[in-house]
Amino acid sequence: MVSLSTVFGVLFGFIVIAAGILHETKDWHVFMSVGSLAIVLGGTITVTFIGFRFKYIWNAFIATLKIFLKQSISSRTLIADVKTLIEWSKKTQTEGQAAYDAIAKSSKDDFVKYIFNLASTGYKAEDVRDFGTTSIEEHYFRHLQESSILNNMASMTPAFGLVGTLMGLIVMLGKLEDPSKLGPGLSLALTATLYGLLFARFVFMPSSTKVKQTLSIERFRHYLILEGLVLIMEKKPAMYIQDKLNSYLDRKEQYSMFGDKGRAVQPAGIKKAA
Repeated sequence: MVSLSTVFGVLFGFIVIAAGILHETKDWHVFMSVGSLAIVLGGTITVTFIGFRFKYIWNAFIATLKIFLKQSISSRTLIADVKTLIEWSKKTQTEGQAAYDAIAKSSKDDFVKYIFNLASTGYKAEDVRDFGTTSIEEHYFRHLQESSILNNMASMTPAFGLVGTLMGLIVMLGKLEDPSKLGPGLSLALTATLYGLLFARFVFMPSSTKVKQTLSIERFRHYLILEGLVLIMEKKPAMYIQDKLNSYLDRKEQYSMFGDKGRAVQPAGIKKAA
């Protein structure tokens, strides 16, 4: 499903820029420059490939496309996670150690599989918390490279815009004897700077921020699930697990075993065991 806020932001940005241009001139073609685009984007992509491994660059491009998709984690899905963890607690109380392995096999969430497999092997709750925390942090910082790459590209595009500006000025200085030929050099000089700033502020920097935010939300959810498993392994009562996990959530949106707030939609990532 599409992220309406992201699509709205992109469309509104283009509309604002287009409206500003058309308000000042009907000859919008003067803002189009293949040379400037090649210098800014070509230079930025080149230094990115020099400075980073292809694997992380590819992941950064994929992450940029994913910002147009609706975030799968929301307050409703977090409430559903709490509900599912309480149900898993009841399952482990009735089925014992075998329940951990059954939950791991039935879940499609990689993190759930990992920590419940740990629990099924007989590790203590403290060990599972330690391993799970390490996994969460390593996953977060590993994928934070994607945000760092996009942020680096945001810092590079204005620099290559300046390169285009200098090249345009050089072209102009070479044509001083014929003022009628100064236009192409001036166009290159100004549009390169414009493109550099637009790509930095409208594309790469917002993408970097959105990718980092998405990773932070995912990390928060993983800690919620890890805490729930530790409480299950410590054989805490269902009410205790509910109140403990609710402390992670917004006070206005919490799960209750005795109310309607627990009737959220089951998230796809954390499948309830049969």
